[in-house]
Amino acid sequence: MKTTHLSGLLTTAGLVFGGGSSYAQQRPNILWLTIEDTSPYDFGCYGNGHVATPTIDSLAGAGIQYMRVHSVGTQSSPSRSCIITGCYASTFGMEWHRCRFATPETVFLPDYMRAAGYYCTNKSKTDYNTLCDNKAMWDSCGPAATYNNPARKKDQPFFAVFNSMATHMGRIRSYHTDQRRDFALEGLDPARLELPPHVPDIPEIRSDFAFHMEGSQDIDAWVRMFLDDLRRQRLDENTIVFFFSDHGGCLPRGKGFVYETGTHVPFIVYLPPKWRHLANGQSGRTDRLIGFPDLAPTVLSLAGIEPPAYMQGKAFLGEYEADPKRYEFAVKANQASHYCPERAVTDGRYKYIVRYIPYKHDALMNAYQWGMPGNICWDETYLGGRCRSAVCPMTFERHCAELFFDLAEDPYEIDNRMDDPACAEEIRRLRSEMSRFLRDTGDLGFFLKAQRLTPTPLCEKLRDEGYDYERLYRLAELTSKVTPESLPYLTECLASPRKEIRYWAVVNINQLAATGQIAKVPEAFAGLLGTDDPEIAAEAAYAMCLTGRSEEAMAYLTAAGPNGRLDSHKLTMLELLTLAPDAGSYFTEDVRRTVRAVVAADPRQTAVSETGEGEYFIAARKILVNLRELHGSVSVIKRNGFSAFQFASRNANHRHFTVHQIHPAVILAESVFCVTVYIRYICAVIGLCKRDGQTLLLFVKRSDATGTRPFPVVRDLGLGNSAIMYI
Repeated sequence: MKTTHLSGLLTTAGLVFGGGSSYAQQRPNILWLTIEDTSPYDFGCYGNGHVATPTIDSLAGAGIQYMRVHSVGTQSSPSRSCIITGCYASTFGMEWHRCRFATPETVFLPDYMRAAGYYCTNKSKTDYNTLCDNKAMWDSCGPAATYNNPARKKDQPFFAVFNSMATHMGRIRSYHTDQRRDFALEGLDPARLELPPHVPDIPEIRSDFAFHMEGSQDIDAWVRMFLDDLRRQRLDENTIVFFFSDHGGCLPRGKGFVYETGTHVPFIVYLPPKWRHLANGQSGRTDRLIGFPDLAPTVLSLAGIEPPAYMQGKAFLGEYEADPKRYEFAVKANQASHYCPERAVTDGRYKYIVRYIPYKHDALMNAYQWGMPGNICWDETYLGGRCRSAVCPMTFERHCAELFFDLAEDPYEIDNRMDDPACAEEIRRLRSEMSRFLRDTGDLGFFLKAQRLTPTPLCEKLRDEGYDYERLYRLAELTSKVTPESLPYLTECLASPRKEIRYWAVVNINQLAATGQIAKVPEAFAGLLGTDDPEIAAEAAYAMCLTGRSEEAMAYLTAAGPNGRLDSHKLTMLELLTLAPDAGSYFTEDVRRTVRAVVAADPRQTAVSETGEGEYFIAARKILVNLRELHGSVSVIKRNGFSAFQFASRNANHRHFTVHQIHPAVILAESVFCVTVYIRYICAVIGLCKRDGQTLLLFVKRSDATGTRPFPVVRDLGLGNSAIMYI
């Protein structure tokens, strides 16, 4: 890497980032600039020639650009759980997206940093999937959190986290394609974008891609604001800057999946000259393999603090840098309410994926993801028989239990080479590493959600019991190779007092039925329908349908509970059955009538609500879509102007901010960063908004070559005062 100061390298981005510092700190400041739902392909420095991201590109050129960093978790909350603990989220049972469980209380990074004298702030995101107080571990946490807080003492080093949602999936799903601005105004042309091979080439997919890249350009301006502020505050020479996404991209087959498109993230670290020795010779682009559990020990190492022994991650910078790793892993628990655990391991060249419930399709509905126009229209394209590409149907078809890819030759993971004799040795090696990972990390991902809802952390409870994980892991691993010869053992497991053992026995028998290896299920299956284990009963009903007992199975799956509703487990299996080759025989008119009644009970006819109601209604709606009774995965409501903004703000994934219309031209928001992506699409005139005497937002009109358009120029940075940003 060149030793040129950052100020020179960022000149092309219009920045002046330098000038030295008056601080005499003995430890560096550490600034995390995190974004959401974004893969490396969204930035120029990672090879995208369609976007303009000069600030981020220059930061990469002046710092260390990591080319092989993986989020480990496939969604935001498990990813952040890895980051904040320095451990794989599955070790503490934190990999289940958007579900809080009891976890150990002394495993969180900010506690160690504060004990070492750091002032620790976090502006807005703390979804760590724990019952612990996620905000108490920070000196300041929330919309007003900033390293410029007067509470930070003179020369006190800071660890500060800022998060932007400008690339979040909510941006794409909040506006249908006919409400979006002309992408030419942003220098983007959807027709010229190179689509990955696993998606259909339809206008809605291209629009979603372009819309996401537009967000990346907004992110570039957001990063520039912080670099400018560090210079103004004379903090630049003492501040190490991290820039990364919480997981891979939100476009189809990204967020929520263990493919590279779901876990591979952009990752840049800039160390100013004063602290460049902490890079230990690393510079420029590097293929070093890194996972999110490595971030916590790395931050501690940069601060001169030895990482605690329990942390599974390894420091890749600083005083306690470890040797590079040979392997990195990815962990998936669920898609919305659908439990479908997967694991993946890569050495950078090869990738092995194991799907522990292989009969569950990727196309099981995630209400949030299927709110994007591209996903909706992909549904319609596939179900209408118009998919021209051979790989596009892959999402809707039953999985292979194991997948193996050569990432050098097949970066989009299309060609599964599990049956290639030339790959046998590499497959054996990575399969062995995956098996070791489960055992070494104490992976809790094979316990059901209900089992984790205990006041005592599950990992501690099992430790005190002397729990034997080996039987559970062997049973879960059996699904990839189960044969009828295992039936006596599986039938024995159905009578186990352990719920997780009974469940995985059912999964194995389901796999036998799904692959046509058995014509009937054990008689004990019928008895499972009458148990008080809804997860097990619903799963068992699936195999009963496939083996000639659909009448009693469908009667169970369509029977409402005490609240008058079908539970999520039943809806999952009903949706799964719509994708079976003989689905028509299961979905009699009586069954269809039951599902129609659920859809008709949705007064809003939308997929989103603050209470999570949308998940229930949209799951039923997707069943009718798959049965060709409805068009589109959701009711696509044409939204425009402020109403679209209100819709986005009500979304359950945006609860951390609220929006109020106080005047047609004035918007009041708790966190302007969070809503920037929507504000750009509101037809506003000049408007100034104040809250508690603080300027939050100013709209003006700017004339340029393309005409006059709304143009936000002033926002609250959370830096102690308002700052100007031009985009």
